[in-house]
Amino acid sequence: MYKSLIRTIKHQARSQIIGRSSSSQTKGANGKRKQKGEQMDSRYDFNRRWTPVGDQPPGVDLPKLSTLKLVSYNILAQDLLLEHLFLYVGIPQEFLTWRRRQQNLLRELMKLNPDILCLQEMQFDHLAPLVQGLRMGNGKKLAYVYKKKTGHRTDGCAIVYDSSKFELLDQQAVELHDQEVALLNRENVALFAKFRFKKEPDEQKEFVVATTHLLYNPKRSDVRCAQVGRMLEQLTSFSTDTPIILTGDFNSQPDSSPIELLIGKEGDVEPAANPTPLRFEVLDPGEGTASTYQDDWITVDYILRSLGSRSKHKLLPISVYSLPSINCCSRVGQIPNHYLGSDHYALGAIFTVV
Repeated sequence: MYKSLIRTIKHQARSQIIGRSSSSQTKGANGKRKQKGEQMDSRYDFNRRWTPVGDQPPGVDLPKLSTLKLVSYNILAQDLLLEHLFLYVGIPQEFLTWRRRQQNLLRELMKLNPDILCLQEMQFDHLAPLVQGLRMGNGKKLAYVYKKKTGHRTDGCAIVYDSSKFELLDQQAVELHDQEVALLNRENVALFAKFRFKKEPDEQKEFVVATTHLLYNPKRSDVRCAQVGRMLEQLTSFSTDTPIILTGDFNSQPDSSPIELLIGKEGDVEPAANPTPLRFEVLDPGEGTASTYQDDWITVDYILRSLGSRSKHKLLPISVYSLPSINCCSRVGQIPNHYLGSDHYALGAIFTVV
């Protein structure tokens, strides 16, 4: 009887969230609500800054032709939200509708105005309308590549890019599911895209953008390590001698085995298996910061850049969009909310290719 009651409550909540998609706009027209929203909006990124990094001294002009702004964002697929409503108890239902969340996401992304946007938990039927909204908002000529998760899931990874600035040279969708490997029995995927700057005189200034979303289960770091291994194997052959920006929701904290594998602390992995393995550097999102809430405010989302001598060119980070502090996250409280459309915070970085 108890289980039946729980199912009934979840069904009612789901129906109300879907039904309120059209009514949330009307409530937003209320003068007091708008005033409250403006106050909250002004607080949204008061502690989020584009922080200069690297050896570039302040005031030095960078070559704009070979500079790119990238944002990575787990935007929370609506189907997953509805499937796991118990995670969002206490959040007003109007903030959980896709219409409201899409409005918040579009406003945030148009303010960040990236040249390349990596999305995780991008629901396939929401991708085209979201990109169209970005086109209308910033006037850029946007195109995208997409990979849906293996199996019945409706979400996946997307890379959206300004096609007036970049030429897409190649792409590869990677299945992190392999029936022949016991640990690779999950539906996660990765997506790679190789670009060239269209107006750059040096046509060899190519770079790769890769994004992924690894398994969530906190107890299965072994599975995430296997997924990282498979992704690096595919990425090595795809990128050849091209520098790489790797982004995503790795569901792994900074000192975890999957992240150590990415940055070259391979542990028990035999280095002889790959004499020139890919190594990455995690871009520092700020001290004492967090990207999402999983029992505590933690960081599981990252932007990384490849290191080493295998590349003809290098990606130099110029600026990083610092994540909010844990104290700020605690003050803001549960997300999504009035002005944030996801249960993760967006990451950003500006690179130049030299």
